[in-house]
This record gives sequence, structure tokens and C-alpha cells, in this order.
Amino acid sequence: MAAQAAAEYPTLHPQPGWAEQAPEAWWDAVARSGRQLPPDLRRGVLAVGLSSHRGGVVPMDGAGRPLGPCIIWMDRRSVAETDALVGAFGRERLHLVTGLVPDTEFTASKLLWLRAHAPDLFRAARLYLQPRDYLYFRLTGAPATDYTLASRTMLFDLGRRDWWEEGCAFVGVTPAAFPPVFPSTAAPHRVGREAADVLGIPAGVPVALGAGDRPCEVLGSGAGDGWVMVSTGTTTNVSAAAPGRPAGVDPRVMCSLHAVEGMVVLEQGMSASGAILRWVRDRLLAGRQDYPQLDAMAAAVPAGANRLLFLPFMMGARATRWNPDARGVWFGLSETHGTGALARSVMEGVAFELRAALDLLEGMRLGVAGVRAVGGGARSALWNQIYADVLGREVGIPRHTDAASLGAMLLALAAMDPSADPVSTARAVNPLVTTFRPDARAAGRYRDLYAKYNRLYEALRPVFPSLASPEA
Repeated sequence: MAAQAAAEYPTLHPQPGWAEQAPEAWWDAVARSGRQLPPDLRRGVLAVGLSSHRGGVVPMDGAGRPLGPCIIWMDRRSVAETDALVGAFGRERLHLVTGLVPDTEFTASKLLWLRAHAPDLFRAARLYLQPRDYLYFRLTGAPATDYTLASRTMLFDLGRRDWWEEGCAFVGVTPAAFPPVFPSTAAPHRVGREAADVLGIPAGVPVALGAGDRPCEVLGSGAGDGWVMVSTGTTTNVSAAAPGRPAGVDPRVMCSLHAVEGMVVLEQGMSASGAILRWVRDRLLAGRQDYPQLDAMAAAVPAGANRLLFLPFMMGARATRWNPDARGVWFGLSETHGTGALARSVMEGVAFELRAALDLLEGMRLGVAGVRAVGGGARSALWNQIYADVLGREVGIPRHTDAASLGAMLLALAAMDPSADPVSTARAVNPLVTTFRPDARAAGRYRDLYAKYNRLYEALRPVFPSLASPEA
């Protein structure tokens, strides 16, 4: 990697459960981070690759301008609209056609919400873009998307690899409301003069579409052939690449198209993981400790956190349990437990949810040889060892844990050279540099605690709705 730069942009929460980002803030972040790179490198750019989070909606007018903020993936305002989709089509059919588990994360329910609550904006919109698509439009002046993002709208027929017209009609749009769909390695348009001047890169270089963040991450991590990617940051994602849609996909597992032609990504994701550790650091420790210090405190506590269990559902439970009413729980807490035990129990609770996710994959007869861990959580040796002990499998750390950016780069390389194989290239440039193996004694202790963890969740499941209710 010759150079790297980053710039932050805000997520706005105008009401509880809402989450929005300004499209202009993305472009401003691109410009600011671009200007941090050495000018000689920028002048030598041969192609651009892109990646972004998925499921967000940017409504655009006929002149190519945003009509409002992007309602991003974590926004929960469209629960009623998600229920309407389930009522119209049924959960089984939605999963069969789109590969997705009905949820507010996806584009379909957001468009229904706009139709009901912002009808003037909905009528004025001529095009709906996801975050990466908006940046592609700003770079090239032309609308385009790829199959990985199209298949995360809940309006795309996974089997036909085309827009689902019946679903679109129910939402109130036509397929023409979305950009043309290309493979992730395609570069149908080039950098325009205005964008080139802003970024200091040559005009006319090809812009590869790239893919959504998770498919890019799966590619960049080198996952596949039985190795599952686990990305831990604010939340945790479990993704497995498979050659085509398997028969009998579990209804709790999401299936979307991969950046690699002919493959799919089988995906499960938690609502929060690293965000809970941040909460422990900031709320319980008032920010007095950094993450390495928090790791050291947790490492001083034996496996099992002195028989303290934590259910990591502070923002509800997504896969595998799909229970938005679930809440975080410490069970077995006593005055002997210190902050180190609390932190360790959080790490273990996340690991138990990963175990549940891998159990689902194995139930679908997908062999899981091991885990490739990426994201910020991969920097924690303790958390990686806990993963290995709870999962009973090797956990490998690749050289580059910012795997999404690497995946976007590899897709841009493939756009320039169609003979390039992104998967083999990823494994060559991003080999495993550290491997964590299960400790037999800790693994045995965790097997017992995992059974108790699942019994605890089942015991509390009837109670969660009353705690989640605003009237409670």
C-alpha cells in the first residue's frame, strides 16, 4: 500500500431510531482525504475503485441533485413499512426472491416510508442512489450500480439477476428509478474534469464500480474455501463466500450477490459489538482507559469472566436471532466482578453470537474450516483468542485488516486487466500473518457456558418485548 488517508463525516440522528448522512458530506470527505495523499501519487492514478455501506437511499431530482439526506442502513424508522412488505408477500417469499431477511436495513422499506411521510419528495425523485452510487455519479456524471448493491435493496430478484418488478410496483417505483446494473469489475464511465480538479487526479481514468463494503471485505480478506470472514468494528459481520446460491438457505441467513462473478455472500450481522466496548470505556470508565488498557484488564480475568454472562443485544438482535426487542443483559453479576470481568464478558458474548452464526452455516452443510478476522477488533489479541476458543477453530489475521479498501482496489485492478483474478491476488497480497488456535481447557469451559448462554436467551425472550416497549 503506497499511501492511505481518511476523513470523518457525521451521522445525524434527528429523532430516536433515525440515522441519516448528508451526501455532500461524503463527497467533502473524499476531497479532504484525497488532498492528504502525495500529489505525485494522485497524478499517477490509473483507475479508481469504490466501496460503501449498503441499503441507504439518496433521492435525486432530474438535474442530478440530492433532494434530501441519505436514510442509511442503521435507520429504524421504517418498521411499519417492513411489516407491510411482509404482509404483502410473506417472509418466505421475500427471502426466496430477494435472498434477504425482511428488515428496515434495506432500501424497499425506506422508499415506502418516503412515499408515506415525504410524498412531495417521493414524487419529485427521479433516481435513487446508494452511497457508493452517489460517489460514482459525482466522479463520472453518470448513474451506475453493481450487483452487490442492487441485491441489497430487497427489490432485486436474486435468481433472475434483475429488478423485481412486483416488489418495485408495491413500493411505488419502476426499475427505471435505479441506475443500470453492471458487474463489480466493470468501469463503464470515467473521471470527469470537475471531479479530477477537486481530487488532483487525471481526468478520463476509468472508475470501477467496486462493491458494497462487506463483499469488498470478503474479497480483500481472502475468505473462501471454507474460511469465513469475521469483521469486528462498531458491529460484527459474519460472511461466507459460496459458489452460487446454496439449496436450502436458512431463512435467518441473508444471501446477496458477491463482487466475484458467479458467487454469493451468505451473511449474518450483529447490531453492536465494538460499540458496546466503547460504551464500557466511555460510560463505566469515563474514558479514562484506552482499548489496549481495557484489553489488559480483561486479559487478567480467566476464561468465562468468573461465570459472568453477557447478552450483547444493546441495540436489539439481528442475525441469527432477528429479535429487535432483545436487550443487553449481564447475568451472574456480583460484587466480586470488576471492570475487567465486564469487558471480558462483552467480548465473550460477541463470540457466543459468532458461534451461533457458524452453527447456522454448518447446519446448511457449509464447512467452516476457520475464520479470517478483519476490522478494528482484529487488533485485539485477546479478542482473537477468545474467538478461537469459543468457536473451536483457527482464527487468522491477514496482513491488511482494512480489507474493504483492499477489495475495492483489487476490483479496480480487474477492471483494467480482465485476466486478473481478484481472489488469488487477494490471497497473495494479503496472506495470514498471525494465527490463533483454540486452547483445549478454555474451549471446554466455553462449551459449557455457551449452552448456558443460549438457555439464558431463551428464558428471557418472552420478557424482552415488555422491556422494549416505550410504555414499559
